[in-house]
Amino acid sequence: MKTKKLLLSALTATFILGAGYATASAEEIPESITPLWVPVDAYISPSNTTLTASSSNVTKTIGWGGGNSSYYNVSYNDGYTTRTFTADFYSTTHTRLYSLSMNDSTRTWNNYLSVTNGDTASATGSVTLKR
Repeated sequence: MKTKKLLLSALTATFILGAGYATASAEEIPESITPLWVPVDAYISPSNTTLTASSSNVTKTIGWGGGNSSYYNVSYNDGYTTRTFTADFYSTTHTRLYSLSMNDSTRTWNNYLSVTNGDTASATGSVTLKR
């Protein structure tokens, strides 16, 4: 009997105390409330590539997201050259021909991606060729 009274009291108190609470819908939140900082993310896929070949075309997908606007300042170094551009999209592919010189039995080219949009993010990768 005591357990029943205790349970009934707890349920009544929860109902009475909870009745004054309401949830806010998206329409009730003022538009002036916006995040001050949204982190930027960057990736290279596949990040590391190892091939047994003296020469090969390698395609990497570079991508990004987040930030405070829809425009991204992107810089990508494939180990040979750096491409720098402004993008209003979130990913692209980059293909490069990697070749070993006559004297190399193995070589690694480092890849680097930097993306800025209110914040800066980076990603690294590599391409390794082995004879």
